[in-house]
Amino acid sequence: MLPPQRHPDDGFYAALPAFDRFEDIAEAGVYARVPDSWHILVTDVRGSTQAIEAGRYKDVNALGVSTITAVVNCIPDLAFPYVFGGDGATILVPPGRLDNAVLAARNALALARDAFGLELRAGIVPVSTARARGNDVRVARYRVSRHVTLAMFEGGGLAVAESLVKDPEHGVAFALAPVDAADPAVFEGFECRWRPIQSRKHRVLSLLVAATSETPDLQRQVYRRVLAGIAAAAHLGIDGMHPVDVGGLSLSSAAADLRVEAAVRSGRAAGLRHWWRRVRTAWMTRVGRLLFRRRIRVKDFDGATYRDDLVANTDFRKFDGMLRMVLDVSEAELREIERFLETERAADAIVYGLHASGAALITCFIRDYAGDHVHFVDGSDGGYALAARELKRRWKERAAD
Repeated sequence: MLPPQRHPDDGFYAALPAFDRFEDIAEAGVYARVPDSWHILVTDVRGSTQAIEAGRYKDVNALGVSTITAVVNCIPDLAFPYVFGGDGATILVPPGRLDNAVLAARNALALARDAFGLELRAGIVPVSTARARGNDVRVARYRVSRHVTLAMFEGGGLAVAESLVKDPEHGVAFALAPVDAADPAVFEGFECRWRPIQSRKHRVLSLLVAATSETPDLQRQVYRRVLAGIAAAAHLGIDGMHPVDVGGLSLSSAAADLRVEAAVRSGRAAGLRHWWRRVRTAWMTRVGRLLFRRRIRVKDFDGATYRDDLVANTDFRKFDGMLRMVLDVSEAELREIERFLETERAADAIVYGLHASGAALITCFIRDYAGDHVHFVDGSDGGYALAARELKRRWKERAAD
């Protein structure tokens, strides 16, 4: 672990007040301008669509979450914003911890190569570079539960950073290279032990919505309308479409189901270290099932309350310049959401992408079992990544009109 450097701007995000209503993502007052001294770390799996089509959506999700895990572990003393995107992650890095974040990302690159045989791309773009291209970077803290806050973003700067990192010509200037071998210690707390959570209603919908206007005030108006339109599709609103519920949570101790966690935590696709991690994790899930069944508390793990905290600590809805949601919907709700989105698209207010699947996946990062644990949600079969492909297609169709 690298020793921390100190910079006056390091505490910017930790000092932000949190808001409690998700609908306030469309309110300018909750956001603060990120200092120019900060950096944007972007990661994504190259060829993620092909990997998903080959049935490797769990691997793709794991690499996005493992990057977040590594950076948090390498910067354990300071809060900073991040967002999980399905096939990657975007993280804002405080200036005094830039070297720590770079080391974490380089470990994630090596993990992707050695444990999964996939290529993870990573690049660091200064916030000042994104801003110089005419796109601001603003961030807010949304309190999802009494234990966890998640970052919400506004301004288009993250999209600029992503395009720069992915650019074949200019991306080289921002690109990071992997370390020789990943250190499994930087992925401490990564867990992937829950079976897919089957839809209770009909389908699990992975949804991306982007306002087409370049004017911030008009964008906020569109997102308010979109949130209201989606909420109106169900009598319980968006909360009633939460894809994770306590009754649907089931731990798996099957070796095949624990392969992903074993790969991340061992840094290997096979071998003795990988095998031992599988065996150890299988034993821990059996113990966990017993603690849940008997509602037993052991140290900071409370079998009576942990699953309720898990549901509360999910990122099933978020905003990073576009609206991202994973929703459990009935057939009627799905039809109504699609009808509403098509109306908005026909009016040239939005473009959107969606993917419907039978289940939700959760990938977890546990700092402690008493409450400081975050659970990243995606649709099975590559929900966000396939929704993003549809969104990109609609952007191209709009540009061609």
